[in-house]
Amino acid sequence: MDQRRLHEIEARCTQESPPHCRAACPFHLDVRAFMARMAEKKPAEARKVLERHLPLPGIIGRICDHPCENVCLRLDLGGSLAIHALELACVTTGEQTRRLLPMPRKRFRMAVLGAGLAGLAAAHDLAAKGYPVTVFHQGEAWKFLRDRYPALKKDVTTGQDPLAADREMLARRQVLFSEAVLDAALAERAETEFDGVLIDADAAQALAPPESAIDAATLHWRGKICCAGWLSVTATGHCYASASAQAGQGRCAAQTLERLASGVSLTAAREKEQGPLHTSLEGLEPEPRVEPAAEIYTENEAAREAARCLQCECLLCVRECAYLQKYKGYPRIYARQIYNNASIVKGLHTANALVNGCALCGQCQELCPENFSMAELCLSARRDMVERDFMPPSAHEFALEDMESASGPECALALPDVSLPQGRPASWLFFPGCQLAASRGEQVGALYAYVRDALKDQAGQRAGVALLLSCCGIPARWAGRETLFKEHAARLAEQWEQLGRPQIMAACSSCLSALRDALPEAKALSVWEVLDGLPLPQASPQALPEVFSIHDPCTARGDAAWLTAVRSLARKCGARLEEPRLSGAATACCGYGGLVWCAQPDLARAMSEHRAAGLPHTALASCIMCRDRLVADGKKCRHLLDLLFPDQGAADETQKGPGLSARRANRAALRRRLLRAYLGTEEDEAAPAIVHVPPETLARLEERHILLSDVEGAVAAAEAGGGRFQNLENGHWLASWRPRHVTFWAEYSNEDGVLVLHDAWCHRMQVPGSGGQSGCVADSG
Repeated sequence: MDQRRLHEIEARCTQESPPHCRAACPFHLDVRAFMARMAEKKPAEARKVLERHLPLPGIIGRICDHPCENVCLRLDLGGSLAIHALELACVTTGEQTRRLLPMPRKRFRMAVLGAGLAGLAAAHDLAAKGYPVTVFHQGEAWKFLRDRYPALKKDVTTGQDPLAADREMLARRQVLFSEAVLDAALAERAETEFDGVLIDADAAQALAPPESAIDAATLHWRGKICCAGWLSVTATGHCYASASAQAGQGRCAAQTLERLASGVSLTAAREKEQGPLHTSLEGLEPEPRVEPAAEIYTENEAAREAARCLQCECLLCVRECAYLQKYKGYPRIYARQIYNNASIVKGLHTANALVNGCALCGQCQELCPENFSMAELCLSARRDMVERDFMPPSAHEFALEDMESASGPECALALPDVSLPQGRPASWLFFPGCQLAASRGEQVGALYAYVRDALKDQAGQRAGVALLLSCCGIPARWAGRETLFKEHAARLAEQWEQLGRPQIMAACSSCLSALRDALPEAKALSVWEVLDGLPLPQASPQALPEVFSIHDPCTARGDAAWLTAVRSLARKCGARLEEPRLSGAATACCGYGGLVWCAQPDLARAMSEHRAAGLPHTALASCIMCRDRLVADGKKCRHLLDLLFPDQGAADETQKGPGLSARRANRAALRRRLLRAYLGTEEDEAAPAIVHVPPETLARLEERHILLSDVEGAVAAAEAGGGRFQNLENGHWLASWRPRHVTFWAEYSNEDGVLVLHDAWCHRMQVPGSGGQSGCVADSG
């Protein structure tokens, strides 16, 4: 990712874009901060916000024509915020709070011809930056402004002067006021003697050129002269003085005068156009504007009105994603962190975690009005880290090992439909996926037997259904190992060719997406679409919850056929469904996607808990990992196969799925069962366990992603070769074993001839003397 691409990605996140009110303000007043301070009854702090953004805050706060209120999102929800009235309350009841720090005097001298609002605003901004400024005016210095804006006249009752604070501020900044005739001779003299000249088109109309002669973006006229302060024109042709427009032009012209004096580009690095800040109004109720009892809001009235502010922000994706919430930011920030991480030789630990914490589910892109995709960003970063050998080996290694095991000789099976006439290939290939095979082997067998018998060809003969037990390879893609994914896809393609190129039906949405990418010619579709066109399997009557909350897998969010077929089948089974707030295209991930369960288990649990909280009733899932993860965190959930084949080993809605070791054993057992049922082949059962593992110890192994087979290997190696240490205090043995680039440690004891496991650990580094595959280290006391 280069800087250009980074900026393209960042631009899609609108969280840092100004809210509508701020974008409409010529001074980009931070209305949110101002409203927050007023709501907190902190007018002095609110005044600081005005002084930080507005030129002549005491004046603008009294006469602004508030274009911000026309775009306030509260406009149709009780009326726009009374932003100007609150500014008025703030500037009339509070004193100036900003400390004027002395600025080094710059050598460039500026002249302002005309003491109108544009000219005085420009004088304020230039003087604030240390430029010597002289304002030439005709008659009394502030008379034109008072005549133009009656709200600035002195209060004859109280004697208060609305101009006093800003007059004092300009004086302290050494702005000089000089009375003169505003004519061509003055303009010629100013152009000769000063480094920059501003003509106030309202107060010095005789000197101002036609507005059409001025550059609209910079307000530059010619040479060192700018012009600002024109009257605004309504649609009916009526001219009027817009305080916000005139002062805003003064600020723009002041910026141009600085650039003219310094000899730099008048247009480079000006304020950039930003997309609108998207703010959801869903669920908001109208709340009427608080009207003041008198002319000016009291403190309590002002606080109540300011509290109506929506504090506009986007964060649509962050509010719905446990992953985005974890890192206390939003996608624009994360994009910058990931870019910076890629620019550092070995990366930052926190940014690596950020890259590997995304479930790659795509919900953020679906919710974002600008289609910002953290999935695309994080997957690209993973691939980059893998290519440069910066990806931590431990991040996804267990998941990749599990993928290889599911596709290896003990678990994988390419089974042709041997009931067909010899030489005739099957029309269909059933691909259940490695996780369904691991969790629901009996249901996989029942489903295969059903579609094998039920699917007919056009002549009414059996169409033939082959079976392929394997992993689809999606873990490799999620891990950023695209080369490994393509190698795995090539093996699947070879098996598909050998089975006669049948059409694939998959029971896992992740498998379906991977197969459609790897084998587009197989025209893969979901098994649910196939089943929806067949009679329902015969099953015993079953009791169903009164209503299910349907949960859609995140990898099926764009698959309308999957989503439709699942709902149709569930209703045919008698289920009453209710759509949760986020379903279909907007569904949330259970924490399995993107290998978060492997890289960051705690975050994966937070994701499943977050999803469970959005399902008010017993959940119904069409993805087995969604079902097992939701139940593991206490959410009642059934799988769709529980409704279709309730007699075939279906777990109830509270029974947890098998653990990691049991899942591998279940895959191997399903393979043996299918070989026996369809080919009459008997294979040896798995060897009995040599180590007794108490339930609490097994739970710790699951948390640490340690398989029983690896623990038993460590113990067996220690018992055979003596690669162990003994704790003399309790008599326990500590065995080590390194069958691959992972070292396993097992603490066990021999209790009356039974080897009992007390604990186990693993790490992915070489420890000298820790033992190898043969466990060849001598006993140590």
